[in-house]
Amino acid sequence: MPASAITTADSVLDAADVRRLDAWTIEHGTPGIELMERAGRCIADFLLDPHDHGPAVRLDALGDGQRLLVLAGPGNNGGDGFVVARMLAEEGYAVAVALASKAPRDGGDAANNLERWAASGGEVVDRAQALAWLGADGERDFDAVLDAVFGTGLDRAVDQEHAELFAALADTDLPTVSVDVPSGLDADRGEALGRAVVADHTVTLGAAKPGLFLANGPDHCGRVAVADIGLAWPEDAGLVPRGAVLTAARCQSMVSRRKPSTHKGTRGHLLCIGGSPGKSGAIAMTARAALRAGAGLVTVACPAAMTGSVDGALAESMTFPLPSDRNGTLGPDAWAAINERASEFDAVVVGPGLGRGEHVWLLLRDLLSQFDGPLVADADAINTLVQHSLRAMVGRRRARELADVIFTPHPGEMARMCGKSPADVQADRLGTALEFCESHPSTLVLKGAATIVTDGESVAFNTSGNPGMASAGMGDALAGIIGANLAAGIEPIEAAELAVFVHGLAADLLYQDFGGPGFLASEVADRVPSALNLLAT
Repeated sequence: MPASAITTADSVLDAADVRRLDAWTIEHGTPGIELMERAGRCIADFLLDPHDHGPAVRLDALGDGQRLLVLAGPGNNGGDGFVVARMLAEEGYAVAVALASKAPRDGGDAANNLERWAASGGEVVDRAQALAWLGADGERDFDAVLDAVFGTGLDRAVDQEHAELFAALADTDLPTVSVDVPSGLDADRGEALGRAVVADHTVTLGAAKPGLFLANGPDHCGRVAVADIGLAWPEDAGLVPRGAVLTAARCQSMVSRRKPSTHKGTRGHLLCIGGSPGKSGAIAMTARAALRAGAGLVTVACPAAMTGSVDGALAESMTFPLPSDRNGTLGPDAWAAINERASEFDAVVVGPGLGRGEHVWLLLRDLLSQFDGPLVADADAINTLVQHSLRAMVGRRRARELADVIFTPHPGEMARMCGKSPADVQADRLGTALEFCESHPSTLVLKGAATIVTDGESVAFNTSGNPGMASAGMGDALAGIIGANLAAGIEPIEAAELAVFVHGLAADLLYQDFGGPGFLASEVADRVPSALNLLAT
């Protein structure tokens, strides 16, 4: 599907809008009890076989003899938990339900499902018993916990009793799956309301909520899976999504299938500009990732003194020596040399390891204003442009109706791009990204946990990737993957979305292999074909 097409399960909706959509769906013929049953089924299926929810999900399925503790609240989140308990018990698993506070209101869907659970012989205990079980001297061991205490309606600080329960859960280090949002997390802002559950996985229902991806949300949610419970399309209810979620299902249609007649000329020619003394590895990494992502031809343009290092690092790429000064850094007339061959290249990546001298600025000035293909500005290209007139350069490019430029900043670079502190950027990642694109028409990839991809109109939040990516060279590899997509003719916003998800998915495959962090950016680049092949199947 095109990047602009958002299905209900792809959508990111504010908590209030999700409740409106839920009510609209019920009013138009789907009973609430049926939606709760569907939600419970999706969560139970996730616990039994999480791999059905995307290749990046990693949670050992409940096996024979394993025990699940369901912590349930009095609302619909608790109701979902009661359904899960019943369904897993019917499958033969040992399940206990603990009421985190009071019982559900009589006559409601949650109360009806609690009655069904109790009538089937299911065990129901109170909060005190749950605390005893979760304590260091607990009389019963559990293998996993389902957090079904609070949903999206929480708008106040968690009280002391619930905070005590969440702290006890954290102390156990048990694998935890949260229903919809981790209990205690603001569903819209991603802030903990006093104390919030820290989950390994969150199965969010119907549509994702922005708080899963903003502020502290990623630290509380773990891996996010979106469960399609059959809600109506947001547009049917007059609702406008905040954005989309990048998942395997969404990205599958973006992967281009190769025809038997495909050859290197049909996959595009990417020019990667970068490198300086001590930093030739950065641009070599970009080229490596681009080739792994399917670019037909990759040429590395670097100061002449760097070509030997790049040639030695990657035999499959070509090198293009640029004028250099006595220090081996980029010299004058670099653009003049590139311009003579500019028509050969379908897309450009510029910046990795390039340095920030005056000659770099002159190259960027002419490249942005004269190269008519799409380009990726990364690392030193971003930092150099910020020192000069970033807005003017973007405006000049747009005025000439040239192809889009994609900026790929990390939070520190984003802070310099918009005159904020890194802390301010992290506190309002989405607002910062949209504000930048409004004043600098372009495509932006704001890196970090739950990377944001936006062009000011389309917004997407990534769900792949892991903490093992906090390592040198990862951004260089991402730039190369985006560049390969652009060279293949993919539109900028979709090229960025697909690259971000594939980059994270390749790292997830390595995380599985290593059992945790410790892998290298070059290894991520080398796993890109595996990630793409997973999406293509």
